[in-house]
Amino acid sequence: METVTLKLRGKDEAGNDRYRSYYLVTDGGRNAGRGRASVIPMSKGAPMPPQDYIEVRQGGEEEAIVRLIEALLALPGNQGLVAELNDTPS
Repeated sequence: METVTLKLRGKDEAGNDRYRSYYLVTDGGRNAGRGRASVIPMSKGAPMPPQDYIEVRQGGEEEAIVRLIEALLALPGNQGLVAELNDTPS
């Protein structure tokens, strides 16, 4: 199991500061190669994907978290923001 924080920063169309924070948790599958990553929004109004997790059959936890981060960055409201990852959240 791994935990990661994803922080997104930037400006909206009006020039106002925009900030998003997410807490990501991974879990290796019981079968080789499987993995799951879940997301918890940590800032008010942070957009979320339809499901709060992603499961993969190959690539394990690493692939699952990469796909989850890609999904979060592609959400309306998060596009164009600068991402910062911290794999040792406090």
